[in-house]
Amino acid sequence: MSARILHVDLDAFFVEVCRQRYPELRAIELLVVGGRRDQRGVVQSAAYAARRYGIHAGMPIAQAVRLCPAATFCQGSFVHYRDASRAVRAVLERFAPTVVMASLDEAYLDLGGTDRLYPVSLLPVAERIRDAVRAETGLDCSIGSGPNRMIAKLASDRAKPRGLMEVRAGWGEGFLAGLPLAALPGVGPKTAARWAGLGLTDVHQVQAMAEAALARLVGGDAQALKRRAHGHGGATLRAERLPKSVSRETTLSRDLRDPEELEAILALLTARVAGQLREENLVGRTVTLKLRHDDFHTVTRRRTLETATDLDAELYEAARALFRGAFEGVRSRNRGVRLIGIAATNLGLAAEADLFEPPARQRLKELSAAVDKVREKYGFGAVTPGSALRARRRGR
Repeated sequence: MSARILHVDLDAFFVEVCRQRYPELRAIELLVVGGRRDQRGVVQSAAYAARRYGIHAGMPIAQAVRLCPAATFCQGSFVHYRDASRAVRAVLERFAPTVVMASLDEAYLDLGGTDRLYPVSLLPVAERIRDAVRAETGLDCSIGSGPNRMIAKLASDRAKPRGLMEVRAGWGEGFLAGLPLAALPGVGPKTAARWAGLGLTDVHQVQAMAEAALARLVGGDAQALKRRAHGHGGATLRAERLPKSVSRETTLSRDLRDPEELEAILALLTARVAGQLREENLVGRTVTLKLRHDDFHTVTRRRTLETATDLDAELYEAARALFRGAFEGVRSRNRGVRLIGIAATNLGLAAEADLFEPPARQRLKELSAAVDKVREKYGFGAVTPGSALRARRRGR
């Protein structure tokens, strides 16, 4: 049974979801999503017209403003992104038995064993998928087809926007030969620049070199790089695969040095993470804190809990302890805090109710369920952690 993978990549997903939710943005071509122009966050996505100015995801908002002063900047909502992503998934599941969402805006579909149904090409079914996603969700997508995940994703990258590209079995090396090394997964800008300094810039160069000669140039990365250059990649999709983490972080509008104010923000971020865990029927066993100083020095600390949890109080207790230890470094360096974040990792599926659970923990679960119902009806801001309210009063 041959492996046949489709990679569906939603075009300018965050931008288009914001346009759907806010009609006043629909006619704006130079639209950048991630935060207001006076905020210090990073770009989530940019409309294609704005990308021509050099704006890209991960770029600081301030830099994007300098590159394109005429652009409109907006802050999107995770809830809207999540709902749009789920709507797309519902469409995709009609076309393939196995659909794996790699992120909110991209998915892999396993069409292995469909040679008799689609004996020549997957392009006709890819076109139907693209049209169905557009008709039912209002979102455009690009689709790549390949014998493994890597090639399918690289094909969809080359098909953007709203295009289709197929790389059939046996075509992989020829397709890859025309790409720069920076296009390959795992080759970041710094690595690509270092290899360029050695005269290595394109995939066809790696294909032509013996592995021993390549190892003399790039060291221990040679074997993996050689395999990728010749088109080897994973061809198995596992629908039951859990997400690696649930996280929230925020770049602050101003550098903060007040630990109580930072703990209040951490409480709000933790509540967001815990709420998403419960919504997706997940629990996390490891809590990771991220703290970025005002000179961009970044610290991460983690703690593994005895019992996996989805409860705000238990996650926040661990996060606050990590924060207090990390904040000593902020004090000792006499810096402010620019960014703070929390992640729940080491995830698993939530278990059935424990009949022998301590009463105090059972009450926490009942409280969390009640809070979730209120927030579902009235929005997240309807219930605010007490520490955040105390910090607000103190600020006034």
